[in-house]
Amino acid sequence: MIPVHSNQIRLYNIHIASLLIPEVSMDLHQIDLNLLILFDALYRHQSVSLAADEVCISQSAFSHGIARLRKRFNDELFVRVNNQMQPTPRAEEIAQHLHQALPFIHNAINDSDHFDASMDKTEFKISATDYTEFSLLPKLVGQVSHQAPNIKLTVIGAKAPQPLTHLENNEVDFALGFSHEIEASSLIEHHTWLSDSYCTVARKNHPALTQGLDLDTFLELKHVRVSPWGEKQGIVDQVLAQHKLKRHVSLQLPSVLVAPHSIIHSDLILTMPRIVAEQVAKQVEIEIFTPPISIPDYHLNIYWHKINADKASFKWMKQLFQSLDF
Repeated sequence: MIPVHSNQIRLYNIHIASLLIPEVSMDLHQIDLNLLILFDALYRHQSVSLAADEVCISQSAFSHGIARLRKRFNDELFVRVNNQMQPTPRAEEIAQHLHQALPFIHNAINDSDHFDASMDKTEFKISATDYTEFSLLPKLVGQVSHQAPNIKLTVIGAKAPQPLTHLENNEVDFALGFSHEIEASSLIEHHTWLSDSYCTVARKNHPALTQGLDLDTFLELKHVRVSPWGEKQGIVDQVLAQHKLKRHVSLQLPSVLVAPHSIIHSDLILTMPRIVAEQVAKQVEIEIFTPPISIPDYHLNIYWHKINADKASFKWMKQLFQSLDF
């Protein structure tokens, strides 16, 4: 993180005031807000030397700053354990609030009008499931490598069905969401990059499917269900439930990319995104059928926080997303 001078930070002290821990009551003019930058660096690195290097001051000056914070908050804040500076419970509380506040400040004081893709070294953090990675990243990485060779993309696994959580907690810059409805939030914007249908796949020469796939056969056969977060119902189960029907799920997997490989030596069937199925069919012997029920199309959505929407680097990345064809 770029060091921020106290005279810059004080321009945004009202926002930090709303985020600081209420247990310690103090006016912001009583504390050097530059010390919060030191706190954040130490919390992330858990090393005085690394944190001091990041904010470009000596270790002695850094330690002196942390000592001032300890006195101000009346807490040790960080304790050395196995050669690492571990945060106290009080420090964990403070860090949660700073994690939200500091990006607001950083964005506010940095010029967002100029962006040179060929020279920029921004790191974009993206959350995604294996399917959304598979669908989008090959095209995205190719364009980024060509247009902005110094930009870094860091992808983390989506931890929950709602991709907005990552954005609202400032954990990522963009979230790839695989859903059947657009998620709504007053703080989040989105672009629908891909919409497509479902199909049902089975191994080649499946003995029960020589005449095709009808509803009775669909319900009689055993199914694979893809549930990235262990959901007990997928979109197929929801559609069947609307008609008071139920399928027999005998295998549940978290990965849509692994699922088609699990059926090639069994009589299980799998309902999955058609685009993936068509690509997998080039590699393994599976047959593709139209499901005997009407399943809503799915959407691959790209979400970002409105706070970043006007930054030049984000505008460039959004335009890149929107220019990519499947």
